[in-house]
Amino acid sequence: MVSHLKSYGYLFVFSSFLLLLCHFSAFSQLRYQAELLKYTNQADSLVNKYPGEKIYIQFDKPDYATGDTIWLKAYLFNAPSLLLSAQSGVLHIDIANDSNKVVKQYLLPVANGITWGNIGLDKKEFLTGNYILRAYTNWMRNFGDETFFYKRFSILSLDNKLLVSSHVDVSQLTDHYKVNTILKFTDANSVAASAAPMQLQVMSGDKRLYKQKLATDNKGLLNLNFDVPLKAVSINLIAEDEKQPSKMLIPINLNRTENVDVQFLPEGGNLVASIPAHIGFKAIGEDGRGVDVKGVILDKEGRELASIQSLHKGMGSFDLNVQPDEIYTAKIMLPGGATKTYILPAVKNSGTALRIVNNPDKDSLDVMVSGTDDIAALHQNYFLVAKARGVVCYAAVFDFNKDKTTRCKVAKSLFPTGITHFALLTAEEQPLNERLVFINHGDDLNIDIAPAEPLYSIKDSIALHLSVTDNTGKPVQGNFSLAVTDDSQVKQDSLNENIASRLWLTSELKGYIEQPGYYFSSLNPDRFKAMDDLLLTQGWVSYNLKIPAASYAAEHEFKVSGRVTNFFNKQVKGTRVMLMSKSPVIIRDTLTDNDGRFTFNNFPKMDTPVFMIQALNRNGKKFNVGVTIDETILAEFTEPVYPQMMPWYVNTDTTLLNFVKKDERAQELHYLPAKGRTLHEVKITARKVIKESQNLNEDRGADQALNEKDIEKAGKKTVLQLLQEQIKGFRVGVFTLGGVSYFSYFIKDKWIIFFMDGTRLNYGVYRESLNDLTAYFKALGAEDVKGIEVMSGSKYMAAYKRIFSEYDTGPADKFQFAFVEITTRSGAGPVAKYTPGIYLYKPLALSYPKQFYKPKYALTDTTKQLDLRSTIDWEPNVVTDSTGKATVSFYAASEPSTYSVIMEGTDLNGNIGYKLIKVKVTGRKETAKSK
Repeated sequence: MVSHLKSYGYLFVFSSFLLLLCHFSAFSQLRYQAELLKYTNQADSLVNKYPGEKIYIQFDKPDYATGDTIWLKAYLFNAPSLLLSAQSGVLHIDIANDSNKVVKQYLLPVANGITWGNIGLDKKEFLTGNYILRAYTNWMRNFGDETFFYKRFSILSLDNKLLVSSHVDVSQLTDHYKVNTILKFTDANSVAASAAPMQLQVMSGDKRLYKQKLATDNKGLLNLNFDVPLKAVSINLIAEDEKQPSKMLIPINLNRTENVDVQFLPEGGNLVASIPAHIGFKAIGEDGRGVDVKGVILDKEGRELASIQSLHKGMGSFDLNVQPDEIYTAKIMLPGGATKTYILPAVKNSGTALRIVNNPDKDSLDVMVSGTDDIAALHQNYFLVAKARGVVCYAAVFDFNKDKTTRCKVAKSLFPTGITHFALLTAEEQPLNERLVFINHGDDLNIDIAPAEPLYSIKDSIALHLSVTDNTGKPVQGNFSLAVTDDSQVKQDSLNENIASRLWLTSELKGYIEQPGYYFSSLNPDRFKAMDDLLLTQGWVSYNLKIPAASYAAEHEFKVSGRVTNFFNKQVKGTRVMLMSKSPVIIRDTLTDNDGRFTFNNFPKMDTPVFMIQALNRNGKKFNVGVTIDETILAEFTEPVYPQMMPWYVNTDTTLLNFVKKDERAQELHYLPAKGRTLHEVKITARKVIKESQNLNEDRGADQALNEKDIEKAGKKTVLQLLQEQIKGFRVGVFTLGGVSYFSYFIKDKWIIFFMDGTRLNYGVYRESLNDLTAYFKALGAEDVKGIEVMSGSKYMAAYKRIFSEYDTGPADKFQFAFVEITTRSGAGPVAKYTPGIYLYKPLALSYPKQFYKPKYALTDTTKQLDLRSTIDWEPNVVTDSTGKATVSFYAASEPSTYSVIMEGTDLNGNIGYKLIKVKVTGRKETAKSK
């Protein structure tokens, strides 16, 4: 029998116990109800005290060109309620390249859970390649990086000049694979790269398997054969065109059928003897993507018990009557016709099983908990708990009846739309079985996008009338974003991530989810069954606190805070602290509190903030105290496990190619739609002179120089990071001469002699000297430095060589040298890193949005000026009124095409909506079409 506790946390209304447990004593009933109530109250109390956050970001398009701009709108939600979060006021965005190196960081101000902005993809910082954008708040770091928002995207260009079509055939021999690869090289206009000499290398990770120089034929074709060891992984072909030169990385996806992994996951977690089982399975190829398979389930005698076939992306499910001491195998037919046998999980002779049937046409879930004879005979109590978004929405106490099975119906109305996590627990709260189900109340917002006119032509003014209602038809006031893109350049796929799939599905699951939009598209009749198969095979994300005592505080605003301490590291209370900034001019002061802490806030907009914070005594003088600042440390970048992204120039499609070609054309024209004219770049260069530098050259000249502006632009860095990222040719080297190993930093092949404010830093060439120098440069912040100069050419090294030769002997005649002069703000050289009582703080500035440019054309515009926009319109702040309506307008571009219009957003009650329509623009008047 079951005693139900329905708990709704602050998502819903609390309900009382339904006491159905009849054959327990009154004392037993009260005891276990009290224990379960204590458990649910503790769980909900934790969520109330430490609510998680979820992020969704809408982008104007999925991929970008070099020099392009990312336009984005971010929504920050309270995880349990999906109301817009007021907890955090700052959003962190990191962009990392395919080597997991963070290229750029951004901070966006968040107001009432909403922010929008733009990221310029500077060609010097963002090279062609694959990237991943990560967004999070400081508060979200308490819940683990699996709760962060991630988006992969590519930056495209014709820098390589060549495109390549790749076809791979793999055959297995006794001890290796024979790989035949046919490559076809063309330019962007499909002209074959004939007789092109190619230097080819095949790599398995860092190990080179093959190297050869071949030339393409007159059709641009090249046939390459090579061997691959059986256990080799991550095979890449590097092709370098010696004419261009053009270097291309071409991943070789072997997709060996024998390496297809098929996992079998029983509902609830285990196969238990004599209890019927519902089993999910998932087939994953070598490239990390789902593989469609079919096959049969066999017992140990080889008898066929069930036929199976995947439904979507390699996933499916089947039922099986589980017998004691049985061994089950699956004979699977893989792509290409090969077969492979897999062993199902072992049968447990003792245990419990949890079965939930979620019929989309029913208003309740059929829940069945079963136990083996020995489990039922114990007459123990169990808890069945169901959480949605971390909040306990249902709980029950039960024991097994004579049938060894407990059944009940659980109303779906108890749960919000999204994933519900059922768990069967012992009375001691130890988990036994788990099951995820998806509840869909159809309460997403209804968004209607209606073009104002039935006819559109190129350069027409297009108005879209927007209307939003809830699932009862009532108008909705809300905040939305809208992107319009040209289908001839941008592929907007309705099966990709959207606000609904993110908040209701992928944010709750671990791992990579292929085509998350598939599970929400009414065009897919199997989506409910496919969703259930997905939840049988996918791990779930917990939004429970993972860091004790919430170590990462929520950032409500941009502020400067810190602490003043004395020589004994004790707080200095009541002391005056001044904050000064040159641009904009800011002078403020405050007093430290009883803990020696101070805070400055309410700053104006600043592009590159640099603050001087100084502690003063009662007489307004500097004194010997320490000032520390609460600086946010970058979260370690751990990329989620995703299938490898193919470079855009490999087997590219016409849409991407058209996008890149049009972008290239626009850059050639330096086209500005607003003025209808071209601009030509004028570069003005001036020699950088570092003030107060001890540069020995009379004209203060250097081959490379970083001044204060360069260092400020680089952001929060150590001096070592500055040298590594900003100084060309900077590297560490080790070599042997005369049996002696020498260690040092180099500019290309020249050993560096460092000077700081005129004082030489490195004298030795042994490992200890290099280690000391490295530790020093890591400890020294870029904010302590105002300039770095490199003298590596003969013109500027002469003055240094004269001084150097006077006091150095030994290897001086055996090496070539470069000289690096570092100028600090204190001017005290390596002896003093900073002045006591003063802290120079260069925080990352808040990024404020720019206005998206929209050209305007006259009614009778007859100019032939090209308009090559890929993003036709971007509206980050669409607000519907009390009638649920709004209007946006923009002008069509100069070529006939079909536009994708995507609108997403939320109301004030935690409901969300997504809509994609198509609008056709032709050279002649034609009715706009909608999907």
